[in-house]
Amino acid sequence: MLIWPVPLFLFMRTLKTLFIFGFFLSMTIGSVAQEEKEDPTRWNGDLALGISVARGNADVTTLSFSFSANKWLSEKIDWKNKGLVLVGKAGDVLNSQSVDLTSSAKWSHSTRFFSRYEIHGIHDKFRNYRYRLIPNIAAGYKLLQSIATELSLWAGLSDTFTKFYDSGETASYVGALAGNDFTWKISSEAEFTQLSNLNLDLSDTSHIIGRIELNLSAAIASGWGIKISLIEKYDSAPETEGVKKNDLTFLTNISWKF
Repeated sequence: MLIWPVPLFLFMRTLKTLFIFGFFLSMTIGSVAQEEKEDPTRWNGDLALGISVARGNADVTTLSFSFSANKWLSEKIDWKNKGLVLVGKAGDVLNSQSVDLTSSAKWSHSTRFFSRYEIHGIHDKFRNYRYRLIPNIAAGYKLLQSIATELSLWAGLSDTFTKFYDSGETASYVGALAGNDFTWKISSEAEFTQLSNLNLDLSDTSHIIGRIELNLSAAIASGWGIKISLIEKYDSAPETEGVKKNDLTFLTNISWKF
C-alpha cells in the first residue's frame, strides 16, 4: 500500500531496505521480552545510542544519539518531542556534525479531525546551516484508525528561517506543507512508524524540501530494545554550491525506554 504520494527518491529505496531487514529482525527477537503497557498520563519515550552510516554530503560512519519524550497534556492534546545528534570523524578531522530537534502538538477536535502545531530546528555544518527553524501549523485527518494501525494526513503552512555558516547571511520564505504519519503495531514487542513531509516554497515553486523517516523498534529485554531507522532529506535547490540534494542516513541503535 502506498502510504503517501511522496516522491520516489524519498520513499521507495528507503522503505524496501528497512522493511525487509527490520521486519524479520523484529519477528526474530520480538518474543524475547514483554513490553509494559504505557501510561499516557506520564512522560514516555526512549534514549538511543548507536552507529550511523551516512551517504550524501557526508560519507562517513558516525556516532549517533537520539531521544524522544512524549506526554498527553490533556485528553485531546498529544505533545511529542524528539532529537537526533550525529558526530563523525575521519582520523582527527571532524567531518559530520548535525543536530535535529522537533517539538509538535496534535490537538484532536474529533475522532478523525485534528490540528497540528510544530517547530523543527536543524543545525548542520555540512549543509551550511548554522541554524534552520521551521515553525508550521496544519489541519489533519485520520484516514485509518484501528487497534494495530493508524494513518494520518495533514496540510498547512510553514515559515522557514535559515542562517548560513559561510556568509552569516539569513534567508526566509513561507511554504505550503503536506505530510503524513503511519504507525503499525506489529506485535506487543515490535512497532513500525513512518513520517514524511514536503515543504513547497511559495515564492519559488521549483524549490521543494522533503523528509521521510522510517523506524522499526523491537523489545529485547525489560526496558531495552533495538531501533533501526532510515532518514532521507531532500532539497531541490541547495542554497550553497557543492551541497548535494539528497542525504541518506541509516541508524542502528540500542534504546532504553522510559
